[in-house]
Amino acid sequence: MVRPLTLTPAPDAPPYRPDPTSRFRVKFDARVDFAYGGHLEAKDFLLDIPGEAITPERLAEMIVSAMNLLRAGPVTITRMQVVPRGAHDDAAPSADGLSTPAAVRAHYGEVRALAAAKTVTRLDAWARRFIALSPFCIVASADARGRCDATPRGDAPGFVRVLDETTLALPDRRGNNRVDTLLNVAENPRVGLLFMVPGVRETLRVNGRARISTEPDLLAEMPAQGKLPSSALVVSVEEVFFHCGKALIRSELWNPERHLQPGTIPPIGRIVADQLGGIDPDAAEADTLVGYRDRLY
Repeated sequence: MVRPLTLTPAPDAPPYRPDPTSRFRVKFDARVDFAYGGHLEAKDFLLDIPGEAITPERLAEMIVSAMNLLRAGPVTITRMQVVPRGAHDDAAPSADGLSTPAAVRAHYGEVRALAAAKTVTRLDAWARRFIALSPFCIVASADARGRCDATPRGDAPGFVRVLDETTLALPDRRGNNRVDTLLNVAENPRVGLLFMVPGVRETLRVNGRARISTEPDLLAEMPAQGKLPSSALVVSVEEVFFHCGKALIRSELWNPERHLQPGTIPPIGRIVADQLGGIDPDAAEADTLVGYRDRLY
């Protein structure tokens, strides 16, 4: 589609649901304007579709639903194209033929029955207990073009708050203001969380849609060292499941005998100074240490 087409999605339109078994996706560029000002742009975005065709009207509804956009106004679609699932501008061809979901599944065989059935859609008592004991999680996100990022989050056990059986909140503590995850979520709400508990071989995976909240009452529930987080990532849970411990068993992650001696890897300040050049490594190391001491919260 070359000519821009502006549409207003129906507020009661059916929600968009990703379907990993779909054979086709729609690839599009679009702009969403908000009722109270501002807009969001998506370029080379991909959404699953049930068949080989999609109308612009339905695509506009899917865009608003997929991005979990509130107070969305008109949607302007400037390009849309139906492509086979897996097709993407930056997709590298696979030399050994595993370039489609079907080829991957054929190579590995059917998923084990228990692994296929273990996914639930709510935070039950076991998931809540694991999150309450976890001082560390990894947040995976991607921008509107699908460029991915994974970032660590950590604090005292239970720093991630379970608000109800389908919602949790991660406080965003003081950092360096790169805010890669938050920038991604502003474009694409899909996130994946991996929770870890020291000494436990198994991990917990939670997938869903996130939004960034600065609601005072919510932030007030998550203080640390007398300071409130700058914002919170509120995740609407869609998938929850425990991941077996094979990776941590193989890596011996919790084995203290495998821990490196201090100094084996230099401080990050010295590494960055060496990578960039023209920076005093002593000053960079000193700044890092001051940050660890004075700017954690």
